[in-house]
Amino acid sequence: MTSTARNVVATLSLIVALGAALPAAAKTPWGSNAPEGFIPPPLHPAGVELQTKKLAPGVYALLSNEIAVDNSGFIVGERGVLVIDAHINGAMARQIQDAVKRVTAKPILYLVNTNYHGDHTFGNYAFPADTRIIAHRKTAERMRNFEYEKRSMLATVNNDAGVFADARLRLPDVVFDDYLRVDLGGRVVELYHFGPGNTPGDTVVYAPEAKIAWTGNLVVGVGPIPPIFEGGAGHYLETIARFHTTLDVQTIVPGHGALTTGAILGRYLDYLSNLIGSVREAVDRGQSLDETLAGLPLSPDYTPAAATLGSSLADFVVGLHKLNVQQTYRDFAAR
Repeated sequence: MTSTARNVVATLSLIVALGAALPAAAKTPWGSNAPEGFIPPPLHPAGVELQTKKLAPGVYALLSNEIAVDNSGFIVGERGVLVIDAHINGAMARQIQDAVKRVTAKPILYLVNTNYHGDHTFGNYAFPADTRIIAHRKTAERMRNFEYEKRSMLATVNNDAGVFADARLRLPDVVFDDYLRVDLGGRVVELYHFGPGNTPGDTVVYAPEAKIAWTGNLVVGVGPIPPIFEGGAGHYLETIARFHTTLDVQTIVPGHGALTTGAILGRYLDYLSNLIGSVREAVDRGQSLDETLAGLPLSPDYTPAAATLGSSLADFVVGLHKLNVQQTYRDFAAR
C-alpha cells in the first residue's frame, strides 16, 4: 500500500466524524463570512489571452496568460468538438470559439460547465444555439440563481459590473448525476462527478486515450491547496480519494493556474487529511475559532513562493488556508 493510500485509509474515521450534511444553499465566502486575511481570487479578464496548447492529437488546453484567470480547453472528434467551460463573458467565450476555429472547422457540439460559478458559465449564452450544454444536476440547479451569482462575482473583478453586463442566463440542455459518456465520433470523452468539493456539482472532464483531465475548481493550479468553498473538508477528501483511485491521470488542466500532473491529488489528500485532523484536535481542546486560526498557519510544505506566483496570488493562497480552517472549524463545532 502506498503512503497516499495509507493516508486515505487513516482518515476515513475523520470523514465520518465530520458528518455528511451539505450546506442547504450555496454560500460565497466573500465579505463578512471570510476570515481576516482572505482575499477573493482576482478574475478580471482585462488583457487576458487564452493560449492554445496541444496536449495530444485532438486534445487542446486553452491556458490564460494571467495565472488566476480561468483556463478552458477543447477536444476534437470526427463529428465535432466538445469545449470545457464558457468563461466569464461573451468576449472570452468568443476567444474560446476563435481558438477552436483555428484548429478545426467542425462544429462545437457540446459545452461542459465544470461548476456553476459565473467565471465558468456566464459565457454560455455566446455559444451557438445548437451547441448542447452539459452540467451536473446540482450545477444546473445553482445556475438558476443568476442575479445572486452576478453579485457574488463582483468582488473577484474589482467590483466592475461591466465585466459581465452582457451575460444572459443560459441553462444546460443535458444534466447528469455521476457519469456521462460523450461520443464525438472516433473519440470518447467521459464526465465524472466524484462528489462535492469546491462546489456541490464539481465535474471532471476526462480524455481517456490521452489520460488528460480538466478539473474546474476541484483542482486548481494556484498553489497546491484545495479551495473549500461549499463542500466541506470531509466531503472534499472523499471526492479527491475517489478521483485518485478511479482515473489514471497524467496531465491535469486546472480551472485556474498552470498545467499539473495527477501527483497533485496526493498533495490534496495530504493537505485535507492534515487540516481535518488538526482542526478536530483544536475543537476537542476547546479552542475558539480565533485561537484555531492563530495556531494553524499554512505549513511551509504548502506555502507558495511569491517569486513563482506573484505576491498577490501567494497572499491569496495563505488567506485561502485561513478560510479552509474556518469552514472546517465551523463544521466540527456545529456537530
